[in-house]
Amino acid sequence: MDIAFKIANSIRSRSLQRRLFKLQLEENDSQHCDLLLHTNVRWLSRGKFLEKFQCLRPEIIEFLKSRGDNYDWLTNNTWLQNLAFLTDITAHLNTLNVELQGKDGTIIELLSSINGFKSKLILLKSQLNESNLNNFPNLKDFFEKQKCT
Repeated sequence: MDIAFKIANSIRSRSLQRRLFKLQLEENDSQHCDLLLHTNVRWLSRGKFLEKFQCLRPEIIEFLKSRGDNYDWLTNNTWLQNLAFLTDITAHLNTLNVELQGKDGTIIELLSSINGFKSKLILLKSQLNESNLNNFPNLKDFFEKQKCT
């Protein structure tokens, strides 16, 4: 995950690089218009960051290639598989976090959410063991793309 943060922050932290990247996204008619800047302040934003990074990976590779920068990690299958898994798990954690932050939640409701999440983790683990990736859309997409190549 640190590699993804470093790459994104290197693009976002310099205004010229950011403008060039945004221009590239516009030229490619990308559904996203920018890359999120990652900070360590809010871990909840990591899930959103990872999702966007995952979507923009081809454009990021193209941009790094045009700058002459190293992009080997972005084509490493083991790293990409881990990134896809981490993106999916973080999305599940974000869902729980939002539930726990809801207004006027009683302790019983909060405990119910936590216990439900514990059960969900057991289900997710068993699904992974059975190679059922229905609750892991990014990981499923990764493996489907691997079959095509």
